[in-house]
Amino acid sequence: MTGSPQTPLFIVSTGRSGSTMLSELLSLHPDVLSLSELFNALHPLGFRKDPVDGPDFWSVLSEPRPRHAAWLRLMERGLAIDEFRYPLASALRFRETGIPPLLAMTLPPLTEDPDGLHEELRIFVQALPEDRIHRQYLQVFQWLCARLGRRFWCERSGASLGLVHPLSHFFPAARFIHVFRDGREFAVSARRFAPMRMGMIGTMFKQRFGTAPYLTPTYQIPADLPPEWHGLVPESFDVDVFHRFELPIEPIGLAWSEMITVGLQLLENVPAEQVLHVRYESMLDAPHAELQRIVRFMDPSLDDPSWLAQAAARVRKNPPKWVSLPTDERARLESACAPGMELLRRLA
Repeated sequence: MTGSPQTPLFIVSTGRSGSTMLSELLSLHPDVLSLSELFNALHPLGFRKDPVDGPDFWSVLSEPRPRHAAWLRLMERGLAIDEFRYPLASALRFRETGIPPLLAMTLPPLTEDPDGLHEELRIFVQALPEDRIHRQYLQVFQWLCARLGRRFWCERSGASLGLVHPLSHFFPAARFIHVFRDGREFAVSARRFAPMRMGMIGTMFKQRFGTAPYLTPTYQIPADLPPEWHGLVPESFDVDVFHRFELPIEPIGLAWSEMITVGLQLLENVPAEQVLHVRYESMLDAPHAELQRIVRFMDPSLDDPSWLAQAAARVRKNPPKWVSLPTDERARLESACAPGMELLRRLA
């Protein structure tokens, strides 16, 4: 590896707010390594030990996470989860052992041979001497840049506003791009999004029966499970039942407001010059200007007219869908989102 580590750059959001779109557009830039879902894939063990030597750090990066095993079980039954990027046919060999998290989400978009890159990374990481964990991450990011021919990295994880605290603690010089969206649109999108539906259904199960169905290798079906819920548990999972299951939208709006409130409080502890707030709707309305503002914040040398034209041309309008909700449901959702929306208006 050559060169000194760059200033860390993290893209954070509540999820369902355009950060995936931004990450994919940045991946088109010839100088940018856009890492997707790395810290999300590693959560909650990403910072469990500090300092850490190479073999232990590789355990942090490679230890399978229960939720990915749950995703695999449900994907095998027909559930589509776009964030799981490793080919399903190959992933099924990990049924019993669990899939390494970087293979599940982060490495497949970077190469046609994620297994090979994963093995190269293992050899590099396991040879690292003991050091602070944030410096070990920086070594990995720098190695990936050198290996893949890029000079600047950024990391984006969905629903990562809650990660601002550990990220700003371990990387005090880091810059943050906060992508946000109208909370009412977030709620409509989240209610359809499979991983968030799993989380919300899991919460309902835990409140009613004491355990959630998607985070253990086997789930003991409660004796009093309503018949209409049987299609939700892994052992008798039915994709149609899962997608038809009615989830109230008001709690989603309340959860979004809470995420925005806590996330903005965390970002207020970061020096203002290290934070850029980006409105998703503004990216749709003026993609060229917003993308230019973003890369200039990341590093002025990334301002590339050819990339800007290519990336801006890929942005598509996305008309609001919350306005089509029934009147009473729309009113409840607006009320639930009001605290977060007011904070964002003040921010603007």
